[in-house]
Amino acid sequence: MREKNYHTHFLGKYDNGTQFFGYETFFFPGTYPNGKDWEKFRREYVVLYLFDEDGRFIDFEYWYAGTTSERQDTTAKLEQMVSSRGPYEFSDIEVELFQTEIDGEVFGLVADEEGETVELMPSSTIAFSEPWNGEYYT
Repeated sequence: MREKNYHTHFLGKYDNGTQFFGYETFFFPGTYPNGKDWEKFRREYVVLYLFDEDGRFIDFEYWYAGTTSERQDTTAKLEQMVSSRGPYEFSDIEVELFQTEIDGEVFGLVADEEGETVELMPSSTIAFSEPWNGEYYT
């Protein structure tokens, strides 16, 4: 479910029927020193996932924005990525579970081991659960 100016702001459909989900996310690589320098280790990404009209994952594009300490404008990059593919309209979308790998980390909508929730990876920023109506939890 699309929520303007929040985690699911960049959901919609292109004029050709392709659905999209644009997202700003992050992850911490394997091991890192826990403490005040976390910004030097957290890796920031912008990802644009693409789905066919039936919600099947077909492709993705990403941009590594550096670490949090490098303070890149990820929102502007995401806006550029979405608009570069042609005319679109923001809207709710329906897609299947999917996953891909970027820089050794799993990205996508991934079911947890018990299958009771689906998490947007990496960083598990949002999760979906029954009744599977598009509402999510942070």
